[in-house]
Amino acid sequence: MNKAYLKEYNVKLLQKKLDNLMMVYPEIKAILPNDITAKKLLIGNFKFLAKVYCAFTAYLNGKSKDDRSMILKAFVKGGFNYDSHKSDIRHFLMDVANGFDIYNCVYCDLEDVTSFIKADGTTVRRFDTEHVLDKGECPLVTLSLYNFVPSCRTCNGADIKGTKTIGDTEGEIAQLSPSAEGYDFERNVSFEIKIKDPNATDLDSVTHPNDYDVDLYVRKPIYRKSINLFELKPRYNHDKVKTELLKWRDIRRKNPNNIVQQFADIRKITFEEMFEEMFELQLRKQQHYTIEKARRDVMLL
Repeated sequence: MNKAYLKEYNVKLLQKKLDNLMMVYPEIKAILPNDITAKKLLIGNFKFLAKVYCAFTAYLNGKSKDDRSMILKAFVKGGFNYDSHKSDIRHFLMDVANGFDIYNCVYCDLEDVTSFIKADGTTVRRFDTEHVLDKGECPLVTLSLYNFVPSCRTCNGADIKGTKTIGDTEGEIAQLSPSAEGYDFERNVSFEIKIKDPNATDLDSVTHPNDYDVDLYVRKPIYRKSINLFELKPRYNHDKVKTELLKWRDIRRKNPNNIVQQFADIRKITFEEMFEEMFELQLRKQQHYTIEKARRDVMLL
């Protein structure tokens, strides 16, 4: 993937432009990582990008509004201009040959962002090329491969993430991007159904959904920042999503393994075949259904 992405650029020319910017702005060069290069900005890991972003934005925060604007414009004009490359970047991300399997929004898992081919043969992109680290605040990371996350327009919109950072410190930011090494929302967050009314009937929750909440349990507290930023709790408690999760929770509670085995015996098929027929784990995994993690979690599977 890295080699393919580098082929999209004239890396030597970009390095010359970076060297020129560092010569014009020696104060910025002094606060950036010593090993910064054009190649590393293009394909460096997210931890490195977070370091660059935090150093650059901290420097700008000490400048006047006019100086800040002048510097940002100079870096965009000096070679780090997303608009000049965005079409190529989008095509790169849509090409499965480059190693990207894009199906659902990586932030929320609520929306299918799979591209599709129209009747005339052209491909329609359904995902936003989200910059985890805002390109407007730090042009140096505007072309960085590991700063791109395929997201839905809801998550990328101004009402949810927009230009916000995913953490409050460099350390938090470096851990919370889906492109970061060690990022593991799957293992560190679980969806669960909570009963709001202690007198509520524990089964058939679909018939009285207001007695229940979809909640998120975190094993590593830092992931709470992602949950809050992307408004996951209210979004998973919204109408159809909540109803779907309650439905599958009820189905599983009414069909524990001994009941599944009874059905398998009646049908003269294996337990595994019956289990798949009832709960569709492999089907939904292969077809990349949305909200699948939440569905499995609330069924305790």
